[in-house]
Amino acid sequence: MKAAYLSITPHDPVIARDGRPFGIGQGIRMRSLDWPYPSVLAGSLRTMLGKMNGGSFNESVVELLKAVQISGPMPLIKGQIYLPAPKDILVKDADDKRQAYAIRPMEMKEDEGCDLPEGFIPAMLPESITDEFKPAKMPSFWSVDMMSKWLINPRGESFDAPPDPEKIGEKDGFLKIPEKDTRTHVKIDPKSGTSEEKMLFETVGLDLSLKGQKDGIQLAARVESDNRFGDLAANIDTFHPLGGERRLAYWNQEEAQNGWTCPDNVAKALKGKTRIRMVLATPAIFSDGWKPGWLNGWKDGETPNFWPEGLELRLISACTDRWKPISGWSLERSSRGPKAIRRLVPAGSVYFFEIPPGKSIDAGEMAKKLWMRSVSDNYRDRRDGFGLAIWGLWDFAD
Repeated sequence: MKAAYLSITPHDPVIARDGRPFGIGQGIRMRSLDWPYPSVLAGSLRTMLGKMNGGSFNESVVELLKAVQISGPMPLIKGQIYLPAPKDILVKDADDKRQAYAIRPMEMKEDEGCDLPEGFIPAMLPESITDEFKPAKMPSFWSVDMMSKWLINPRGESFDAPPDPEKIGEKDGFLKIPEKDTRTHVKIDPKSGTSEEKMLFETVGLDLSLKGQKDGIQLAARVESDNRFGDLAANIDTFHPLGGERRLAYWNQEEAQNGWTCPDNVAKALKGKTRIRMVLATPAIFSDGWKPGWLNGWKDGETPNFWPEGLELRLISACTDRWKPISGWSLERSSRGPKAIRRLVPAGSVYFFEIPPGKSIDAGEMAKKLWMRSVSDNYRDRRDGFGLAIWGLWDFAD
């Protein structure tokens, strides 16, 4: 299967709406996501490939476009991919120094219990942390190098706390969420050419320019296909809309950026280990809500071709945030109209697995095969890039 790596440079703030209603009679303020969902990228890219193929979107062409596997979008600065901050770390903002604490599964003592499903244990701070504190703000994205250091640290010990998001430098290896660009618009009467009364509305876009710095944030994407659209993706060099309001971005093909393959230090640290940590690099869609449905075995025809043969993982615990809604609008003739709302597991969510005894699985090789691959249950969600995962190791909290 051919792979092409793209960098996308937005010309204007990117419109990436959340799931709240917007329109006449529904609401005049458009709300923005903190970062575009994979479906924003997938829809724009497949439309571009269809236009490059002649502009015909009959049923056979649509099926070929759906078969294209798209991964991303990830923040990209100077060829370096950034990943969402993991949910298994808390930062305490002390007077003299910020301190980082890892959240890890903790075995319960005698006469202790919890209301988690049977077989699961809670993920908690170490017992040595006795004082209560309000978690400090952290940068929303980490560089691959910084994330690798966290992934190979089983208990999070001696890890330098990420800086305050407002005090990040260009070389710190962290990135805060893009600033929001708010614009007020009016509806123009086509007959008079003037604005209509009471027809104001507001849009909010993601400003990726990084004020005060020379280079802004680009978007990184990977495109894989074994049909004719793979060759087209390898020759992309054009302007095309990205997101809402048809705002333009420059798309071009580049060499593979740092981050799409498993770092050597992560694969080496995982070799021979049985406790494996999975961090979501993009929001995931699972058939069991917050929990992957494939833990009970893949359904017929759904097993990914990159899944290692005989791989079996037992879920011990997890650190997830509240679910996020996703919807959209279908343009297919057979299902034209609004899409049903689904629940996403947020990016950065962490799952703690164990390899069952007697299973001869090389965790290092597993991480190489599954690094930045989608672990969503449905093959269509995987092709859209939902649920890209990265891997590390863990150990029980003290």
